[in-house]
Amino acid sequence: MFSNVIGLYGAGGFGREVMSLLTSNLHSLVNAHAPEETLLCFIDDDSSIKESQGKQVLSVDQFLKLPSQNKFFNVTIANPEIRKNKVSSFANSKVKPISLVFNNDLNLSNSVIDDGAIIMPQAIVSTSVKIGKYSHINFNSYIAHDCSIEEFVTISPSVTCCGHVTIRSGAFIGAGATIRQGTLDKPRVVGINSKLGAGSNLLTDLPNNKTFVGNPAIEIFRNNSYCYDEK
Repeated sequence: MFSNVIGLYGAGGFGREVMSLLTSNLHSLVNAHAPEETLLCFIDDDSSIKESQGKQVLSVDQFLKLPSQNKFFNVTIANPEIRKNKVSSFANSKVKPISLVFNNDLNLSNSVIDDGAIIMPQAIVSTSVKIGKYSHINFNSYIAHDCSIEEFVTISPSVTCCGHVTIRSGAFIGAGATIRQGTLDKPRVVGINSKLGAGSNLLTDLPNNKTFVGNPAIEIFRNNSYCYDEK
């Protein structure tokens, strides 16, 4: 029996990236727990996948039945709505969320990172920032001072989120997008469950449940769809 088990829900591209980092950074992430006593595995709904990167791929039930003193999970799925649904799978269990912060050079002065967040290498989190539960901050993204990233937000690679920006729950920011700075009394706001397209430049607030794309970013037609990046 392993002393510790860490399961990543989602064996896709982003999950495999996180697993690679988790494997090489295990000692620092599990702190006092001995890495050699920690089992790493994937959790996935596709029963045809049995193994990935040398790690077992388990169903939720199989994961929950693993014998261990300490069991942790994170969800490595880009779509915020699906990610929220997968987190609910552990609501009535003793499994705990684990935050994964992979960059030791992050400036976290006066900043808060909630349970289940993932912050990838070369991402920069500045001062007085709040990163909400189960949010993803991807490779090379910059979260400037006084930003609030609420729960279940996806920040794709190379996003620039300037100061005094609030990104509401469930929002998705595409790769390479830039969000213009707000002010202390009037933060720039990206609404609940809204999406900002890859490479877009947001100069205004983005209302709830809308999709904006372009430079400057404007609302996309309702009959168009926006695909999530694999991240």
